[in-house]
Amino acid sequence: MHIILGILGSIITILILVSRLSDAGLDIGKLNPFAWSRRRKWEKKYYADPAFSMDRPMEAVAGLLYVMAKCSGEITREQKECILDLFQIEFHLGEDKARELLSSSSFLLKDEDTVIENLKEYLKPSLEKFDHEKKASTLVMLHKVADCEGTRSSKQEEFMSQVSLFFQETAEPQRKW
Repeated sequence: MHIILGILGSIITILILVSRLSDAGLDIGKLNPFAWSRRRKWEKKYYADPAFSMDRPMEAVAGLLYVMAKCSGEITREQKECILDLFQIEFHLGEDKARELLSSSSFLLKDEDTVIENLKEYLKPSLEKFDHEKKASTLVMLHKVADCEGTRSSKQEEFMSQVSLFFQETAEPQRKW
């Protein structure tokens, strides 16, 4: 009997202390490690750059084309028309949808240097969804945008070499067995 009274006394004491701590402003729920982990994951997703969470290859390529055009400085009318034509021809989009894709790319990728410096993180969500034809088409479209004004800048050449590392096809090794 004395053991049961000791346990009940301990439980009541703990409940009174928790009540006093919550009245003082300390939230005991914050000490839960599972809730903390869930809250931390949500904060990371909430404060993350949306440009680095594009998981559709078409959106990722649209961003790459925009960055390629932006590497030469401000985007000219010729570059914009070239990109819109590529969207309509390659992605089979209407004129309105192509303009929406270009405007969303320009909104998400305000600073091209963040994509250039973190190209692996930018392509990470969508890279496994690229097949051989999409990779080849991406490189062709990037070359067309780079050559749109006639001459390429050194920044465009550097960006092209970085992107081609991700989109080049590796040949199957010759098997001897």
